[in-house]
Amino acid sequence: MESNHVSPANPHPVDTLPVASENYRTATIRTPEIRIEKWGKWEIEYEFTPAAGDHRGLLVVFSSVGSKYGFGNALSGVQCNVLRIRDRFDGGTSYYVCRDMDFSVSDAVEELISSYAERLGQSRDSVVLAGSSKGGSAAIFYGLKYGYRNIVASTPQYYIGSYSQGHGVLGAYVLGEGEPQENVDRLDAVLSTLLAEDENHDRNIYLVSSTQDYQYEQEVVHFLPALRKYSNFNLFMVQSPAFVKHAEVTRQGLSVILSVIYALTEGTTPRWGEVQVGSSEVDESAASAYLADLRARDTAAAVLTGAALTGRQARLTGHAFLPGAAAAAEESGDGGPRETKQLVLVRDGEAWVTDVDTVPVDQLYLKYFEKHFVSYADGGFACDAKELFDSLPEGVYDAFARVRSESEGIDRRVPLVTFNAIDRRSASRGSEVVLKGDKKRVRLIKRSLVDGAPGGSVFSVKRFTMNGHHLRVYGVYFLPGRNADGKNHATYYLTLQGADGGHTFDLQPVLRTEKVRPHVSPGDFGSYGYGFFTSLDPTGVDLSALPPGSYTVQVSMSVGGGLFTHPAGRVELGRDGGKAFRDTAGAEGDARTGARRSLRSRLRRL
Repeated sequence: MESNHVSPANPHPVDTLPVASENYRTATIRTPEIRIEKWGKWEIEYEFTPAAGDHRGLLVVFSSVGSKYGFGNALSGVQCNVLRIRDRFDGGTSYYVCRDMDFSVSDAVEELISSYAERLGQSRDSVVLAGSSKGGSAAIFYGLKYGYRNIVASTPQYYIGSYSQGHGVLGAYVLGEGEPQENVDRLDAVLSTLLAEDENHDRNIYLVSSTQDYQYEQEVVHFLPALRKYSNFNLFMVQSPAFVKHAEVTRQGLSVILSVIYALTEGTTPRWGEVQVGSSEVDESAASAYLADLRARDTAAAVLTGAALTGRQARLTGHAFLPGAAAAAEESGDGGPRETKQLVLVRDGEAWVTDVDTVPVDQLYLKYFEKHFVSYADGGFACDAKELFDSLPEGVYDAFARVRSESEGIDRRVPLVTFNAIDRRSASRGSEVVLKGDKKRVRLIKRSLVDGAPGGSVFSVKRFTMNGHHLRVYGVYFLPGRNADGKNHATYYLTLQGADGGHTFDLQPVLRTEKVRPHVSPGDFGSYGYGFFTSLDPTGVDLSALPPGSYTVQVSMSVGGGLFTHPAGRVELGRDGGKAFRDTAGAEGDARTGARRSLRSRLRRL
């Protein structure tokens, strides 16, 4: 029987092979790319996302005030080519019309758009222009001035000069220094002039607005007489009892806006005319009954949305409130019963409790709307928990929020959760605090840095010297099998243990692949480039606030669920400075201290 064994090929010099080419798969991945290019005299920043498959259309998006690229993540499902242009020219906004009354901005943007349209084989009749608020005005402006047929505009401004004037930095950037009235009047006339002079009424225009938006009477109504002359003008009047702000019209009407964009970019032209989207009608008796029932349920909202942890502070923020509405409202800040809130940490049948401040949160009702509108204007909380965390014994704690309304006789404690998974870590006085949360719970872990074990971590001190009161320390530190391929792969601390207790300082990981590589075991294909620690300040860790004396120095690495600690040396501090004595076990060249010690320990036990 003939053998199937294949002998290994003889090696060949690489230069005898073809030069490495681009992988077709890599080249065809649909990835948004941000570019900055000069068109005319202006540098234009934009994001371009190529089409997915056979979807050849081109969508051009203009941003609203305060947004970088229009519609945020809402366009992720759009399959065609997407060109999103940022309104940033010479460091400031322009309304996409003029920067400091220099109207050459629009010509530069039009050159960018037309170059993409030509490259993609799209005519002005197939390109779709879209935007909301400021971006909606830009979509109308470019459509009329440069002859594009498809325009999708949500809540646009008509008098863009008056709207810009006094609107933060927008006015100064667009109208020029002092925002003179003559410039306001000139800019106010831009859209009205284009509408009056446009003789091509064969356009597809889709306007989204709401009578509940104050800008409807102020801005939008002035568009309507001229826009109704176009052969396919569509007006979507969005209604909802949850409207409070101008931007919510676009959010509420987003499904309709996206359906129009999807259709237009695939070559289909919807014709709806003037229609109402949603309803603002409310059955007050049904709403009151439902919200009172919701108030009576054994539940409360408790969501941690922010956790700023450092060695000096622990600032927690989030949402905590009783849902629904009481049948009888008191005279209080939000028109309803006043609620008080506390943070509760529970461990082994004991609770540590601290009061938290009630704070207003903008547009909270959007996140917690359930059948009927409730404002929840004071549904937020804020807590400076540093003192609480410092006083806690070491251990694992479950976090709760306690919300009370004394006038209603309500007192509820519910688990604290997060919208997205979080992992925050900080250390002080020789202890680390870890705050971990997800959609089911939030936990706080407090543990000693001094008592940490080396485990199987790789540790090597490369520099350990004193210069005055500054300790210069850096070296290699990583855990084999767990990649150290980014700045957030682990948290590093330096702890000095003296007669008065522990003093902890933050260190940071930096990319030093060439320094780490010699410490990686043969056959280990992990990525450990950021497995190198150093001080936050290039001059070293400032120890001038510590009293004179002798200190042992340890370096800790907090990663995943593990905490690893190695001795680094000893420091003798005096009034004029100090001396450093490096621990020989962690000296340069001894890269696997922890692993060796663990192996020796196991052998002794055997």
